[in-house]
Amino acid sequence: MIHTRPEDIVAGVADFEGLGDRLTRLRRTKGLSKTDLAEQLGVTVTSICYWEQGRSRPRLARLQQLAELLGTSPAELLSRDTSPGGDHLADLVTRMRAEIAHAAGTTPAKVRIVIEI
Repeated sequence: MIHTRPEDIVAGVADFEGLGDRLTRLRRTKGLSKTDLAEQLGVTVTSICYWEQGRSRPRLARLQQLAELLGTSPAELLSRDTSPGGDHLADLVTRMRAEIAHAAGTTPAKVRIVIEI
């Protein structure tokens, strides 16, 4: 069994940017509000919120429009977010650590997650 310290995992994820974070950053860089983006795409503000929170993803038809509005490509929007394992797993572990810590009333640094394969 391989043990990884939580600090090592968090340090390795610090520069990871998921789809939701990337959408938020690009939208703000373009000076667009969630409402502006929703109106231009013909979707609800709730959809934009869910995409940025990682609760859902835009459908492929919207992804092209979204990429054009944000000045990027669909591939770049999804680049590291869709790769198998690696970054996605580390991001998932980091998010779950934060949720578990919140539920337990402690800090993420005090939560240890072990994955056995």
